[in-house]
Amino acid sequence: MPYSNIMVHLDAGRRAMHRLELAAGLARDHGARLIGLYAGFMPDPAWFYLMEGAGIVLEADRRRRQEIREVVRRQFEACMHAFGLERAQWRVVEGVLPSAVVRETREADLIVAGQYDSEDPGSYVAPQFVESLVLESGRPVLVVPYAGTFETVGRRAVLAWNGSGQSARALHDAVPLLAGGAVTVISVEEELRPPHVDASPVEQALTALGDHGIQARAESALCDDDMAVAEFLLSRTADCGADMIVMGAYGRGRLREMVLGGVTRTMLAAMTVPVLMSH
Repeated sequence: MPYSNIMVHLDAGRRAMHRLELAAGLARDHGARLIGLYAGFMPDPAWFYLMEGAGIVLEADRRRRQEIREVVRRQFEACMHAFGLERAQWRVVEGVLPSAVVRETREADLIVAGQYDSEDPGSYVAPQFVESLVLESGRPVLVVPYAGTFETVGRRAVLAWNGSGQSARALHDAVPLLAGGAVTVISVEEELRPPHVDASPVEQALTALGDHGIQARAESALCDDDMAVAEFLLSRTADCGADMIVMGAYGRGRLREMVLGGVTRTMLAAMTVPVLMSH
């Protein structure tokens, strides 16, 4: 079953348009409604009032952000026309972030977001913004790297499998992207961490994919720790010529900080292809 609606996060970053074109292509292929959700960095007004002429500075900043947002909106509309999308919607979220963004995402079948680029100030939205989407939205998030060009996703994919509920959810969330493609299911165990007693065998993942007509084969590996697991997945992704990684995301919110599992944290920092994460 294809996705019915796809939401793409847009901002003032250099990679926003590449992300938009990828999402628009997916929406066209799935016959889906595309939602462009603009959310950029909004400074705390209280900081402006610590300087002289605060009102003037605050108004100038508001106008600057409005002009950038309007440019992105026009680019969104031009992209919709170029891809022949008749069902599209533009939204803007301001104020308390990222909770306000998370509230908007829960109707989406798929969220497309961008990896944070520390060298691109325009891509900064809020602390741990992408992490919040992954852990709190309840929706699958396709995170697109800030480096590289990605015209397709899912034609040849790597699925990280550890038999957990998160990896099962990621598998089923990714089925619309994987349809018609080929999947390498990699079952990775950590040498010093025994598998959970309730972990489902990799054969179940192969069966589930096969029931959807998706070609799949399995590999297994034993790694030292979380970082080694992430590095192995990235290495096999390159070896397989894969255009996407599918994996469960692990972590939790603690006070105002997202505490991520080691594999999830490493993948968000070092991804080389789009990664679909489900929590």
